[in-house]
Amino acid sequence: MVKKVKSISYISILTALATGIYYVEAFLPMPIPVPGARWGFSNFPLILSVVSGVGLRNTLYIALLKTILGSLLSGRFLSPMFWMGLGGAISSAITMFLAFKSTDKFGILGISEIGAFFSNFIQLIIAALLIVKSWNIFWYFPYMLFFGIITAFINATITNYILRSVKLDKLKY
Repeated sequence: MVKKVKSISYISILTALATGIYYVEAFLPMPIPVPGARWGFSNFPLILSVVSGVGLRNTLYIALLKTILGSLLSGRFLSPMFWMGLGGAISSAITMFLAFKSTDKFGILGISEIGAFFSNFIQLIIAALLIVKSWNIFWYFPYMLFFGIITAFINATITNYILRSVKLDKLKY
């Protein structure tokens, strides 16, 4: 019973943290105006959930809830940005989990970079199919990758710092 309460609390804290960061970053300007681009700092709680062993299902819950709650708070629920963010968060959570489970060759930085790459890629596919209805939007991909690499590095650094600073027990489900 105590273990279940502890794991629910941990997942709730990560969800609240991701949602709060999602809301704040909705208002942070990008240094180069790329339509639809976001910083992606709200993904570091997803990385933390992957490497702390909460499981794929719970990591997907965190990704889903941070996108829904963050978009509700920022007034972007069901907008094109919402769908792009949802696709990016879900694909990022899945690919980071698979990278973490598949091999020991990926460190936290590698897992973060993989998540950023697939998040950007899926967001552009959603934009090409549903929003602009043109594959020409992939001209933005190098810009998104550039910012994604930087953000993934920052997210990995934050995750490493938290893991070194706080004793996290592996949560088995």
